[in-house]
Amino acid sequence: MKLRQWLQVLFSKETYLKEDGTLNVRKLLFRTLLAMVCIFSLYFIAFQYYKSLGLDKNALIQQFIDNFGIFGVALYVYLVDLVVAPLSVDFIWPFVMHWPPLQAIFVMGTASVAGAFTAYLFGRLVGLIPMFRHWVLKQSGTHTQQLITRYGLWAIVISGLTPLPFSTICIVAGILELKAPYVLAASTIRYARMGLYYLIFSGLLGIA
Repeated sequence: MKLRQWLQVLFSKETYLKEDGTLNVRKLLFRTLLAMVCIFSLYFIAFQYYKSLGLDKNALIQQFIDNFGIFGVALYVYLVDLVVAPLSVDFIWPFVMHWPPLQAIFVMGTASVAGAFTAYLFGRLVGLIPMFRHWVLKQSGTHTQQLITRYGLWAIVISGLTPLPFSTICIVAGILELKAPYVLAASTIRYARMGLYYLIFSGLLGIA
């Protein structure tokens, strides 16, 4: 298999499902580990580069956080987990590592849960309009609907810990009318994810 074909297979969302519709756990775990290695490697290289220039952090992002504090960080995480965009909540981690651990985990976790639940409510609203419902389900791909149909709330839990599209899955969960209290409970897995990433970034950046 050529490199281009291999990359397409690896990063194609549909390939997370086997032919029988079950989740390809092995491939998903591999993709999760690969994504983590890429993210942390890029951060480590960037951090060392800035440090060699006498700069420990990106001035623009740091200034934004200094100016807007908790509200700015929470708003960024909220929007990332609300909309479908090529962004990641992990971009903000190096700039909040000087916060107390519980504060960083609580602020980012709560904002993430709020964004996810808002995405779910948006999906419920979209589901009331047949034309929009059909369009959103088509754009999300059959894999998303199949995941939720087969795994229910566990699809939200899994996507909250892996590279699966978290906001997209929450929107489709709303369209498919999963029960709101259970969706909210499932989305709290983001607290665990934030705690895990805080521990990893603490070791990566040498911050206690």
